[in-house]
Amino acid sequence: MPEAEVNGARIWYQRVGSGPNLVQIGGAVSGHEGYATVTEAMTRHFTVLDYDHRGYGLSERPEQTYGLDVWSNDLIGLLDHLEIERTHVHGGSMGGFIAVYFATRHPERVDRLVIGGAVAKCDTMARNQFRGWKDVASAYGLYSEELATLLSTHAFSRVYLDGSAGGAEAVSAMREVTRRNASLHVFLDACDAMMTADVTADLGKISAPTLVMVGAEDVHTPIDCGPDGAGARVMAESIPGARLEVLKGGHGFLVEQPDESIDLIVNFLLG
Repeated sequence: MPEAEVNGARIWYQRVGSGPNLVQIGGAVSGHEGYATVTEAMTRHFTVLDYDHRGYGLSERPEQTYGLDVWSNDLIGLLDHLEIERTHVHGGSMGGFIAVYFATRHPERVDRLVIGGAVAKCDTMARNQFRGWKDVASAYGLYSEELATLLSTHAFSRVYLDGSAGGAEAVSAMREVTRRNASLHVFLDACDAMMTADVTADLGKISAPTLVMVGAEDVHTPIDCGPDGAGARVMAESIPGARLEVLKGGHGFLVEQPDESIDLIVNFLLG
């Protein structure tokens, strides 16, 4: 099992495939498993770097405060360890938040950028959703059915949930992936990090060709936020030359629409 010592923590990673470098940045509950529906296809075109953030999955989980700066610095450290000077970057969900944060601070390391299921700044609705996640996780437990049920309503579309045995399959899968990859302390810090993130003023610093992807029914990181936030449309309009693609489904469009997602990502990165 490959591991790297990065900024004082052991970070698990794997590199598979061949071709240009592509790093996939995991989400707040799933770590590298969040790309299970697309990674195999990506390896046919790219040398894919999957890894778990510190605090997640197979990586070390030190007791500390976690945030976008910590995870962004770890990504730089891992790329340096592997002697990767530049790479395509794909971040989905919390990985999208980290990808934006990373690309605004280290534009020289990014070839092409794919952002999925993220916003540049949360609005009141999203902040309240994160507060609800924290409250339910603290009251019932991170691996509880109550939290998994709530998360599934923010992760998937109504059509998808109705088609997965009334949502029971989605809830069960959410519980298991959370159990394997996350812990309460880190999850709470992750919610705080996303609630307070605001990179709107830095979007113009991103020089890499950028694809912004969003689910048409995403109720968590939507195309358009309220006036206090900045959603996918604002990101695409603020990043020079960025392209916006809206897919069927919700926040978890990589699960709901894997084939369409793969085609868009591959064609964009090879463009």
